[in-house]
Amino acid sequence: MTDSPAADSPVKTPLIRSYRELMSDSGNRSLSAALVLHTVTGCFEGLALLAFLPLARTLGTGDTAWGMGTTGWLISLGVLAAIAFAVRYAEARVGYLAAVDFIRFAHHAIGDALAKLPLGWFDRRRTGRISSLVSHQFMTAGEGIAHLLPALVSGFATLLTVIAGLWVFDWRLGLILTVLAPLTVLLLWLSQRIKKTIDARTHSSADEVSSRIVEFATCQPALRAAGRSHGFAPLDDAAAEDTRNQHNSLWISSAALALGAVAVQLLITSGIVVSGLLALAGALAPLVTVAFIGVMLRFAITLQNLSNSVVGIEMGRIPLRQAREILTAETLPEIETASPLPKPGEVEFDRVSFGYVPESRVLEDFSMRIAAGTMTAVVGASGSGKSTAAALIARFWDVDSGTVRVGGTDIRDMPTSQLMAQLTMVFQDVYLFNDSLWSNVAMSDPDATDAEVYAAAELAGVTQIAEVLPHGWQTVVGEGGRSLSGGERQRVSIARALLKKAPIVLFDEATSALDGENEANVMRSVDELRRSSTVLVIAHKLETVQRADHIVVLDGEGGIAEEGTHEQLFAGGGRYREFWDKRASAQGWRLTQG
Repeated sequence: MTDSPAADSPVKTPLIRSYRELMSDSGNRSLSAALVLHTVTGCFEGLALLAFLPLARTLGTGDTAWGMGTTGWLISLGVLAAIAFAVRYAEARVGYLAAVDFIRFAHHAIGDALAKLPLGWFDRRRTGRISSLVSHQFMTAGEGIAHLLPALVSGFATLLTVIAGLWVFDWRLGLILTVLAPLTVLLLWLSQRIKKTIDARTHSSADEVSSRIVEFATCQPALRAAGRSHGFAPLDDAAAEDTRNQHNSLWISSAALALGAVAVQLLITSGIVVSGLLALAGALAPLVTVAFIGVMLRFAITLQNLSNSVVGIEMGRIPLRQAREILTAETLPEIETASPLPKPGEVEFDRVSFGYVPESRVLEDFSMRIAAGTMTAVVGASGSGKSTAAALIARFWDVDSGTVRVGGTDIRDMPTSQLMAQLTMVFQDVYLFNDSLWSNVAMSDPDATDAEVYAAAELAGVTQIAEVLPHGWQTVVGEGGRSLSGGERQRVSIARALLKKAPIVLFDEATSALDGENEANVMRSVDELRRSSTVLVIAHKLETVQRADHIVVLDGEGGIAEEGTHEQLFAGGGRYREFWDKRASAQGWRLTQG
């Protein structure tokens, strides 16, 4: 595996280097071999073009040119064509190997990098871009290696070979192309620069449409509940902006392409005029002049193709730049060696301060201790930091200051694998994989026996789900578990927790989507977990809170308002009593007639 790229600098990373950073060692060797073969192919194609000039001279005069007659030059053309064909086949094969390696390795590199990034790095905009990146954009970049890079390198080698050969054959012909080629290249560069600028703007608006589509799909439950499933203003606005950009791109790109066409015609016309004047003056033989005009036409086509390849290969920078952004994003520092855990099952916040943005702290100088083998409930107003505290225990983010300890050790001093082995998380948003119901439960402990999986599923109420599914336990639940309800997905998540038997279990609103009957299954699961694990529960339901050994009430300003047992806090008449009275009053609501 190649080294990770360094952080981006203000200087644009060379294109070949950007590709190499996303390829394996064998892929890089294939790319190097392909570049050499592209160059060799271009040189032979240039020599084949040049061979028409001495051939024309021998045909017109009957004399030899550079020691060979017409037959010799015809044989030379055949040999050059055969060599060019053989080399072209070899470069195509090696180039495809390099392209396939890039696509495969880049996907793995991005996947590995995403797995190490803190959850705070992800947002809807980046989610849409990642989806686009790993699908068609990497394919586009791979096509750059397989198709555009060969045309670029071989085309450049062909042009240099032709110009150098013309200077050797007739310095006046060499001078014509030496003067005209840079001017043509400049106009073509200007043409493609204009097109590249407008294409970048169009690509940006297309990314925005992709992000809004992801958002529209993700928010379907909320949109349908609000009666807005047939119209989504952010998506409509993004699509309208993309349409405007595409329309502008069409007109500007047409103008840019017209400028490029003018540049090529200028080269051809000027070459024909100058060579024609030389022929009229007797400086060039008629057949040589005709052959030179043919070389000019082929030269112009090569130049045009070269220009198009430059634009295409430059567009490949967009996914490479996005991939580099992911690969160089700041990750949480991690050690490799497991640390001792002097206090198994204990969780402690020691003067922790944390905010998702620097100017706004969610927790401020926050200290809390959860004793091993106990059940602690955290309550507080929405936005007070309950879920944030649970996420910090799992090290979804690093604290700004202070320390979070698990098992008596700073979580920053243990590898992720060790920390995750200590925790089981049951959060509000449960994700199930596009696999069978059985596999989604069993994934938390691959070594578990069938009996253990069944026992965990029965206790969490998953057995009832399997009984009504069309294929029972082998029913595929769909991507994200979309074929199950929110409550059913939470029951699967709780079954995972029971099966894993981790020392610490984090419940974030674990009963929020369950009805009374299924909530009873969950609470039985919680009671079972309390026998062997430390349990942290973030909940609003009175029954869940009252079961806790210890209750922590957040003050909404980053700290703790009060803590203690249910009886102590209820008798204290503080925030917890206010919370309790409001919840109890809400539970007594009922609909009455009239």
